[in-house]
Amino acid sequence: MNSELPFEDRLLASSASCKNEPFITVAIPHYKQRRYLEVALASLFEQNYDDFEILVSDDKSPDDSSAIIPPLLKASGCSFRYYAQPSNLGYDGNVRFCLSAAKGRYVFLLGNDDALGGPTTLQNVANTLRQLNMPEVAFTSFADFGTGVVTRRAQGTRLLGTGPNTAIRLFRAFSFVSGLIFDRAAASQHETNRWDQSIYYQFYLACRIIATGGQVAALDICAVRQYVRIAGQKAPGTSPWTTVGWSLEPRYTGLDSVIRVTADAVLPLLPQEMHSATLRRIISQILTVSYPNALFHYRGTANWSFAVGVARRMWPGILLAEYRLPYRDRLYPEYRLLYRDRLYLWILYLSVTLAGLIVPTALFNRLRWRLSDFVQRRQQAT
Repeated sequence: MNSELPFEDRLLASSASCKNEPFITVAIPHYKQRRYLEVALASLFEQNYDDFEILVSDDKSPDDSSAIIPPLLKASGCSFRYYAQPSNLGYDGNVRFCLSAAKGRYVFLLGNDDALGGPTTLQNVANTLRQLNMPEVAFTSFADFGTGVVTRRAQGTRLLGTGPNTAIRLFRAFSFVSGLIFDRAAASQHETNRWDQSIYYQFYLACRIIATGGQVAALDICAVRQYVRIAGQKAPGTSPWTTVGWSLEPRYTGLDSVIRVTADAVLPLLPQEMHSATLRRIISQILTVSYPNALFHYRGTANWSFAVGVARRMWPGILLAEYRLPYRDRLYPEYRLLYRDRLYLWILYLSVTLAGLIVPTALFNRLRWRLSDFVQRRQQAT
């Protein structure tokens, strides 16, 4: 594993008191946005807990990060390591590097434009992980940095189970990377570069760990303040959709990639006759929750034709085309379910698409947080 990602030759700076085995590594996969990273680091410097290290992996940033950030880390007195990548690994490769280079029992992932929730965050996280008997995967809640509005990704503090069914039920909880916590040994066991261009490696890793027997826990701690603001501004995004012209061409949103990485994490662990129903469960979650959010989002930030392009990309025939799901096979009488699974997905897709393209966006925006909270409560009910 480590031969692909050598560590010491990329280490630009570290603290003299760097701990060999801290309880938590706060790992920050970094690429430019240096000023926002400074704010994120300041929230780490104020922690009232000391059994942690800071790990920053600079993915060949084009700004002055490598000159400015190491001195700040040294002055903080915190245990830290700052890696400077000689070539750009991409998001997934950089996340893998962080997980592999970490020394902590747990790795707490933090975006370079997100801050910790407060001075007691890491202490609360460490105490809760121990109270829950050290789960292999955990996730926390988060709040908006500017408004303080909390997104309760964790609906209570408890263990949520293990196995393929649990992974399928909860995979959408891993969409926001900050506040995801991995047992380092479990992450190492399931590391792969297969999804390095997906930007959704955390989905695969969390679902594979859970599906193979790892426990997942919800920590009802507002551990992250999302989207650091400087002078009232978020870190610049990369989406050009605000100026896109009128076109009905298919548009990529990443939702099909989420389906793909989640399916790859779970399907190999299930018998062939369960693949169709499993894919139906994964895709139906995307179609009922993530997909309508995307339609309304792009209707507001781009235009109606762009939303139509999103719908074209989510055509069920496209989503299922790469999977070996024959319509009929005498070896597996259970394949009669394929007809029902496909019909269900088509009906669901057409219903959601129609609603997503004609329901007023103002009405959806008034209801979206209530709906999201309801879905999360249902999925995390035990």
